[in-house]
Amino acid sequence: MRHTCLRLALSQIVLFLACTFGVGAQEVGPATGEPITVLVPLTPRLLDAQQNVQPAIVRWLNHVATRADLRMRLQPAGFDRRIADTSRSPTSCILGVARLPEREMIVRWMDVIRRDRIVMIAATSDPFKGPLEALMKEADDRIAAPTGLYRDILAANSVRYINVDDQRALARMVAVGRIRFGIVIGGTLEAPEVASLPLRIVGELPPQEYWFTCSRELPDKIATRLVAALNERTAESLRKLALDEPPPGHTDAGSPTQ
Repeated sequence: MRHTCLRLALSQIVLFLACTFGVGAQEVGPATGEPITVLVPLTPRLLDAQQNVQPAIVRWLNHVATRADLRMRLQPAGFDRRIADTSRSPTSCILGVARLPEREMIVRWMDVIRRDRIVMIAATSDPFKGPLEALMKEADDRIAAPTGLYRDILAANSVRYINVDDQRALARMVAVGRIRFGIVIGGTLEAPEVASLPLRIVGELPPQEYWFTCSRELPDKIATRLVAALNERTAESLRKLALDEPPPGHTDAGSPTQ
């Protein structure tokens, strides 16, 4: 009986680890291509509710990987893991990082993939009205934020926050009242399941350029092929379909507004 319980406990641990580290991992590009890992932010524009990479993103990256003769492993990850992996692994890349001065020496910049705004959200029924400065004071200890740029913005304003990396989950938390405010990338609000939530924008910051980046140690031969593939005409068309066009099922009706 003791051995049976032990085996059951071990099997549950193995299952937990498999779910923790394997969910959403996909591979694209030729099987014989040089392997790299592309770490994907936890946003609805890039990932579905099961944290699988969205089909339009897969089509785009598969084309890029094929043109560059690379085998890409697409792995969803939070900001801290994305930065840590690109710091220690020469073949790690990130699908979408804001280009800030303090990051110039951390990663190698490949190409801009999207320009997007940063917005602060609340439930539709929330009474807040006022400028951004007043919002920052009101939001102290009552706002959820992903790691990375969003966290840095709040820290610069001495705003205490709850960390929630999954922006889809963050939007739901605000909609149901588990936390009063949230800060997310604008593209998160375009996802149909988020656009239908009772949310509104209560603050907005200037748009940022988000880049496809890689480790500073990425071999030059891979970097050259990757940049050329990202800028190829068909790849650019697929990128626009994946990131610039409204996602399937999106309508303007019900979208959060100020």
